[in-house]
Amino acid sequence: MNIVDLISNQLTGEVLGKLGGLVGASESQTRAASNAAVPALLQVFGKLAAAPGGAEQLSKAMGGLDLSMLGNLVGALGGSQGQSLGRSGGDLLGSLLGGGNTLSSLVGVIASFAGLQPGLMKSLLGYLAPIVLGVVAKQFSGRPDAAGVARLFSEQAGNISGAMPRGLSLGDLASAAVTTASRAAHGAAASGREEAAGLPGWLVPALVVGALGVGWYLWNNAQPKPEPRPVIVEERVQKQGPVTTTVTEVVEQQGRNVVDTITETIEIDPKFLAAGKAAGQLFTGLTKVLGGVKDEDTAKAALPELEKFAPLLATLQDETEKLPPDEKPAFAKLVGQNLGTLQKLIDTVLALPGVKDLLGPVVTPMVESLAKLAG
Repeated sequence: MNIVDLISNQLTGEVLGKLGGLVGASESQTRAASNAAVPALLQVFGKLAAAPGGAEQLSKAMGGLDLSMLGNLVGALGGSQGQSLGRSGGDLLGSLLGGGNTLSSLVGVIASFAGLQPGLMKSLLGYLAPIVLGVVAKQFSGRPDAAGVARLFSEQAGNISGAMPRGLSLGDLASAAVTTASRAAHGAAASGREEAAGLPGWLVPALVVGALGVGWYLWNNAQPKPEPRPVIVEERVQKQGPVTTTVTEVVEQQGRNVVDTITETIEIDPKFLAAGKAAGQLFTGLTKVLGGVKDEDTAKAALPELEKFAPLLATLQDETEKLPPDEKPAFAKLVGQNLGTLQKLIDTVLALPGVKDLLGPVVTPMVESLAKLAG
């Protein structure tokens, strides 16, 4: 079996014509670019499969593919289905390679070799990635597992290396892709730990508004200086609850250089922030006051302090009502997580002799109101 040949057999003239139409290139340009892109992708995936945790990433990615598309690629590349395949393939590459500079560098190297505009090459890689991984996944009788994926790429290393066109070298790009993907995996794990600690995983990174770096990469020095190419600007906006993420990408060929600028801006709805501020003040205040209750005497001293939180609770309820419907579930989750922690402290405090009769009439209605906000 030669995995490169199996993939190439899928890329018939009709399929390449469809791909060319989708990315804006001729069939001959698409064929030349695909002949370079397929072994290049396989080489990068092979490096990833040999890295710790990489084979598991690949097996999970392949497990989510619709392999039925390989039975009718021409149909799968038609109309809205084709556009959807390209978008999902781009997301797939981003998740495996970490996106950003590594992916842009890979695009630049293959585009330079094939003589294709970087923006068009990036689109083509988005269509080819699920096809390449789909053919690999088809070599397993069931769902691909990490050990099997690592073994297959190891066995096919010679075929993949032999299929790389003369003059095309990825250099350290394959290793860089593995390093970037590993960092992305560590980041996802850290996010999971933060969510377990009491905050939604998507909210913590959203509190830091930043921009991804600007990278530039040299093309093959032996290539003649091409004419300036038009700048391609792509903007993607995604809203998840109160968080709106805007990714703007500018890909430009400047002489022999490929400049790929990716800027990511994350914004949180001010209404959500206002409600979150009120919730934070309330939970922090209640925790501080109740934490100082040790007996009946300290409970008497805490009673007037607890009564002062009534206006803040009313403010929290008002701010919550102002939230758009699609943001309320996220805020309810946030309130529920904090209420769960506070409830343990309340149960401990009210169990003290003589304290429940003093503080119960004040604390219990507050808890009931917070429980309603938590859904």
